[in-house]
Amino acid sequence: MSNINNMIQSDYFDKQVSFSATDFTQQDYKLWVSKNLKKNKDDKQGFKAWVGQLVHKASYDTPEIDVIKEFSFKIVHDLEHTIGGSIDRLSYTDDVWVVEDIKTMGNFPAQKAYKDGKEEWVIQLSIYAWAMRKYGLKVSNYGVIHQYVMGYQKNKNSDMQEYNRIIIDLMDDAQVEDLINRKISIACGDKPLLVDCPKFLCKDYCSYNKSCPSYKGD
Repeated sequence: MSNINNMIQSDYFDKQVSFSATDFTQQDYKLWVSKNLKKNKDDKQGFKAWVGQLVHKASYDTPEIDVIKEFSFKIVHDLEHTIGGSIDRLSYTDDVWVVEDIKTMGNFPAQKAYKDGKEEWVIQLSIYAWAMRKYGLKVSNYGVIHQYVMGYQKNKNSDMQEYNRIIIDLMDDAQVEDLINRKISIACGDKPLLVDCPKFLCKDYCSYNKSCPSYKGD
């Protein structure tokens, strides 16, 4: 564990990056919008995001052995772009590091979402593992999602659990590199084709609508 301890103690990482790991989990158009349009000044944090922050804080404040929490990284990808992120949990098991992420979910979506790894989870954890290998760490080829379900107490008759530990098979490093390069080219290129967003989504839920030329306001 000495390598990672030295990385933590050196104040090496700053958070100014071209792309975060979670940027690459977005659909192509959403990624382009987030990088090319100005976010609304009056955009407010939703209740779900607020609850998610509380869950993350509770996990961070709980002492655990062989677990590093909220570990920030920064990778120089090419001459123009850097990639960064903050890994919720890095656990050390059987001489390898396992990347882990905490997710909060709404009131019991389809059961399939609890058993099958979502594409965005696979991408996010795969980029985390890729980044840690760039720093010479031995990283497992699987990751873990710690899923906490909001509203569980109101739905006790459901067969879903309040907490789920989900194992995610990760992409290999070559696949990660290909995805990153493709997403960067989209974000830095011309506006991608898009089927028009529904008006209610455009008006009420998009944080970038006021600077979007396709805004469907009143």
